[in-house]
Amino acid sequence: MAGDDAPTPATDPGAAEAIRCADCARSDSLVTGLEPVDRMPLPLEAAAGFPDGVPRARGLSRRDFLRTGAFGVASVYAATRIDWTRAFEAAVASGAEPANHLVMIFLNGGNDGLNTVVPVAEYDAYRRARPNLARVLGPPAAGQVGTAPMPGTGDAHAWASVCVSGPGNNGDTKGLDTLWGDGSGGPGSDLALWPAADYTPANRSHFDSRDYWFAGALEKRTTGWLGRWLDRYGSPDNPLQAVSIDSSISKQIRAAQAPVSAVRALSGVDFRVDRVSTRVGDATEQMAPLAQVRAGRGNAGLARARDVYGRAVQVSRSLRALSGAPTGAGYPNSSLSSRLQLAAILLGAGLGVRVVTIDWGSFDTHGNQLGSQDPQLATLSRALAAFRDDLSARGIEQRVVTVVFSEFGRRVASNNTGTDHGAGGLMMAMGSAVRGGLRGEFPGLSVLDRGDLRVTTDFRAVYSAIVAEWLGGDPAAVIPGGPFPLGGPLVG
Repeated sequence: MAGDDAPTPATDPGAAEAIRCADCARSDSLVTGLEPVDRMPLPLEAAAGFPDGVPRARGLSRRDFLRTGAFGVASVYAATRIDWTRAFEAAVASGAEPANHLVMIFLNGGNDGLNTVVPVAEYDAYRRARPNLARVLGPPAAGQVGTAPMPGTGDAHAWASVCVSGPGNNGDTKGLDTLWGDGSGGPGSDLALWPAADYTPANRSHFDSRDYWFAGALEKRTTGWLGRWLDRYGSPDNPLQAVSIDSSISKQIRAAQAPVSAVRALSGVDFRVDRVSTRVGDATEQMAPLAQVRAGRGNAGLARARDVYGRAVQVSRSLRALSGAPTGAGYPNSSLSSRLQLAAILLGAGLGVRVVTIDWGSFDTHGNQLGSQDPQLATLSRALAAFRDDLSARGIEQRVVTVVFSEFGRRVASNNTGTDHGAGGLMMAMGSAVRGGLRGEFPGLSVLDRGDLRVTTDFRAVYSAIVAEWLGGDPAAVIPGGPFPLGGPLVG
């Protein structure tokens, strides 16, 4: 939203040709880094209505709550104080109407797109640039990961074979190729690729690039691009409308006003009282009697507490029940799979969830790239295929678009056993509504931009298409500096 925050100019990458940057050592800890401002479910106004005499056996007293606060079903961020009664009502009511959903998966660290989708048409140049990292053409040989043809590319590209169908965990045999299909964009071709998506001029700092991708702007902003969409088109009451499946809230969904949440797992949903003895036990159930307490004449605070806690306990129990909900797919055993499974449950639960963000992986492969990237690509490939199957089993596949991105690509030339920070990374969009196939131009290896792939798709063009075609709204109100044409529809 225009004027919602104060931008600062983008930094010039200058002469940063040696990309072994100092920020790598601490990058993982700062991917999201947002501490929630408010915590569910306890408003201070409600705490003021607690009698001091609540028995310790229940673990609840006004003094305890004022001293410690309380956690709820989620960490919640909002720039303004949330009316929790309305929030809990909205979380249930807003899921009544079918809506399109968006899942954003961030590959932390800068995934090497050239070793994910291999440029077969320029294989000789590719192999000369990275002699210790190049995939072999065809099946694996001499201990190296091979490649598998990508239909629809005119034999110009191939998957790294870790991305395609093959034996995996728990007997899983599906991968990205099952989503790709014949690459035509028709039925069964549910994956779109942009092989050189980024921005120019490239900034090879983890932190600056994440800020730009998360903000949807080449300047640092206090809000994320999806947060600005929520401020303009989302709910002012429902904190479950945008959920980071993490312990902290992704900057992508940080809004100026709209409430958003972070949910790490459903199995542990509870109202946990910080720094209070373990005698407290199950705080959710202990709060239940508070919903029945008579407020007494003129005690508006306690009356509000009774109402809020009643709704909070109801929502908490409902979310707990979701933890035992059947899954529609056999997920491989991985942390990404567990997050995607939770995403599928939330999206199918009718709670008004519109956006889910997931930050995953460690793709900063300055060294031992094949040993690090390959298992992560295999995990990503098979988890996405299982997620698609799960959404299909829940009957919501047509209403979910999943986008996979990283803060930058890697250098074309290897540094020996790895690659340094570059530009022109691989971006994907998955979903049966997505117009699949190779959507962006591969820029070629004959002419590079200071050793990097030339950017042929501005990532903001994909974001703009998501707003205009999928979530609904005016891209100009969300993505500054446009318009950013994509060069064809994202969906349909």
